Amino acid sequence: TSNGYLGTVNISSLTTPGTYVFTYSLDAVGVCPDASSSVTIILREILSSGIPSADNPASFCEADLPSSFDLFTLLDNEDPAGLWTQGTTSSDPAVSSPIDLSGFMPGTYDFTYSQNVDPNPCPEESTTVQVVVLQDPNAGVAINQVFCENDLTANSPFDLFDALDGSQDNNSGTWTDSAGTTISNILDITGFTISGSPYTFTYTIDNGTCVDSEDITITVEPAPESGTTNPDAEICVNDITTGETFDLFDLLEGEDQSGVWSDDTPSGALSGNLVTIDGLAPGTYDFTFDVNAIGSCDDVNLTVSIIINDISSPTGAASQLFCDGATIADLSATGNNILWYDEATGGTALASTDALVDGENYFATQTDAITGCESSVRFEVNVIINISPNSGLPNATPLTVCDNNSAVDLFNGLDGSEDATGTWFDTDGTGALSGNIFDATLVSAGGYQFTYTVTGIAPCVDSSTVITVTVEQTVFAGTDTSLDICSDEGTVDIFALLGGADAGGAWSPALTSGSNIFDPASDASGTYTYTISNSCSTDSSDIVITVTQAPDAGSDANADLCVVNGIVDLTTYLGGAPDSNGTWSPALASGTNDFDPTVDSPGTYIYTVSAITPCTTDASAQLTVTIGDSPEPIVVEPTLTFCLSANPTVADLNSAVTGDSILWYESDTSTNPLDPTDILLDGDDYYATQTSGSGCESTLRAQVNVIVNNADTPTLISEGDEFCINDSPTLFELTLNILEYDSGTNNITWYDSDTGGNVLSSTSLLVHDNVYYATLLDPITGCESGLRLPVTADLTACGALTFPDGFSPNGDGINDRYVVESIDFLYPNFVMEIYNRYGNLVYEGNARTSPFDGTSNQSRLVTQGDLPVGVYFYIINFNDGSKSKQGRLYLSR
Repeated sequence: TSNGYLGTVNISSLTTPGTYVFTYSLDAVGVCPDASSSVTIILREILSSGIPSADNPASFCEADLPSSFDLFTLLDNEDPAGLWTQGTTSSDPAVSSPIDLSGFMPGTYDFTYSQNVDPNPCPEESTTVQVVVLQDPNAGVAINQVFCENDLTANSPFDLFDALDGSQDNNSGTWTDSAGTTISNILDITGFTISGSPYTFTYTIDNGTCVDSEDITITVEPAPESGTTNPDAEICVNDITTGETFDLFDLLEGEDQSGVWSDDTPSGALSGNLVTIDGLAPGTYDFTFDVNAIGSCDDVNLTVSIIINDISSPTGAASQLFCDGATIADLSATGNNILWYDEATGGTALASTDALVDGENYFATQTDAITGCESSVRFEVNVIINISPNSGLPNATPLTVCDNNSAVDLFNGLDGSEDATGTWFDTDGTGALSGNIFDATLVSAGGYQFTYTVTGIAPCVDSSTVITVTVEQTVFAGTDTSLDICSDEGTVDIFALLGGADAGGAWSPALTSGSNIFDPASDASGTYTYTISNSCSTDSSDIVITVTQAPDAGSDANADLCVVNGIVDLTTYLGGAPDSNGTWSPALASGTNDFDPTVDSPGTYIYTVSAITPCTTDASAQLTVTIGDSPEPIVVEPTLTFCLSANPTVADLNSAVTGDSILWYESDTSTNPLDPTDILLDGDDYYATQTSGSGCESTLRAQVNVIVNNADTPTLISEGDEFCINDSPTLFELTLNILEYDSGTNNITWYDSDTGGNVLSSTSLLVHDNVYYATLLDPITGCESGLRLPVTADLTACGALTFPDGFSPNGDGINDRYVVESIDFLYPNFVMEIYNRYGNLVYEGNARTSPFDGTSNQSRLVTQGDLPVGVYFYIINFNDGSKSKQGRLYLSR
């Protein structure tokens, strides 16, 4: 005992595992000092080793043993961090989980999970589970088969068990093909082909718990192939190039090229599979191919032939004579399919249209119609060319002369390319030709033909050219004259005014008729020139024409005038296009064409325009004039009052007057009416007219004064838009932050847009970042602010977050979840992690997941369902640049 207390402790009162220290003290006695000593009691937690799960025992076939198997899958409700041993006690060899089972032999293996192992004073608890390794059956070892395609018949039918080594447990298993179809072990392989891939078959044995299978393959190898022969190679001597060889494999199809060629003829030109055909004489050469055998597989020998063909050269005259202009097509040789060259050997055949060259040698070949071979030797011809005579061509411009020319040189009728050695002939027998000179004075006007001939040297023939000489007479365009005419007179043939002019000339400028007819209604005054010409002469004459316009007073019409339109030109109301130099009867007060409705009277007016020589008839038209007006509108409200917030326009003025077809003006003299949508201005006067039954706008205007009232835009106190979303602020709380707010008159109204829009209720909850628009009511005028105050609500003014130190998920509906108010609103990218006292993550969440409710949303390694009562730790990453938050919480139930 010490100070009356007993030194005993009720261990059952220590409910939390941990270390407890108790100190025993004695007070000093005399000179002896105080004394004390301590006793430490360690209270340990009794941990559970769990119970076997529904997956216990775990069975595996030998072939399926995992290299990593989690023994915990065989337990339920165990505490973590216990001891695994291989055996039935905690003293057996320790193992870890996951465990590698891949080397285990068939049998049953015990594994024990223990808690409270020494030196823990708590009673040991252990649970034993089992892993069973099952014996696999043996399907044997494959002996893959390879057959030559020629041996398939000899080896069919084939027993698939011959493709196994005989180590299989038995022959009672199942054979399947590559498609998985069950088949017999006896196969007909005669239809197997060289497919490039082997045929695969699988033998499977199932002992009821485990399965083993073995794949065997049958491969068909190709037999050696001599191939088939192509047609013999026929080669023309003329086509063979120096040192040219021929590949004998080109005469086979589908052959294996591993074999030997033999020279049967012999040609003496064979090397391997190549024959040097340059130098072989025309004839047939045979060669045989013996393909190499593959094992017992062989194929027949094949013989092919190379045929060398040629044909003799053509025959003909060795020297041939031509006129210039001759071509290759004019050369002569006897033979089939003649081709001509300009070289004795090689080169390209000449085109039939190529021109022959004097003194040149040309060489001909012929082609065998059967073999298609061109002769290797060519026939040679020497060519001699004589020049053809040239009498020239008629000149592009025909030769035309006047009837007074006595020395016409007929060479002027040729193009100048003619030979000068020819002779002119008088084809039409005019008797006026001397050599190349023609005397046109001896003939009448007309066309005459003459022929120029140059004699040719055989085989070239004579050349002749005929020209025509046209003899023309001189022309007469008549004499100058003049014409005065009125625009309303008829048409005139002015050619008749020229006095005997030759027809066929042209007028300048041209008349609208396109002929000699002048129309004063469409042709203008001026000088018109008549011109006529031929190759001999040109002549012209002038007619000066003056057109006087007939008077035009327009046509009769009516003029309905309005006084408001003021002075008008009456001629503009007549029909047509009247002259402006007429007179009015009765005369107008202005003495001109201007009519003043305030001075001149309505009635009938005659407009007359006098004629000017050579015109003789005056013109007149009648105009009936009426004058109309409308009375000014009646003012029923001389002054109108509006609110600026109502956006009053000119259209709103109509309520101040009565009348028909009202128009509004900004002054009593302005001429442009206002648009009905124009905004009204405070203090301005506006003027109205009407248009009544007369159709005329009133000359007098009615005046109306406008007053536009407005209220000031409200003002917000500093930081008056800041609230905390946790407080569920309403629009009324925002109203309280308006400086001008008067609760007695309730003078603040909120809208959802800067103009128009809907009125919002004061009880509406504020929305973060939403814009609200306020107006102030003037109690005197009853007008709202014309310009609204925009306010953007900020609901983030919540100060620091509050982190609860615990919660009780017991289902009573109170504090059942661990909630940090407004964290998802203020930090939408946050991530919350919660760990148990062992450092295991039991919960991870964000703004899109449900709050922590005392259950884990993590892997199965952590206890499922309700988490135990105790202390947990949280880490919150805000993911906005802010420092993360760490703390602890207590979970109670």
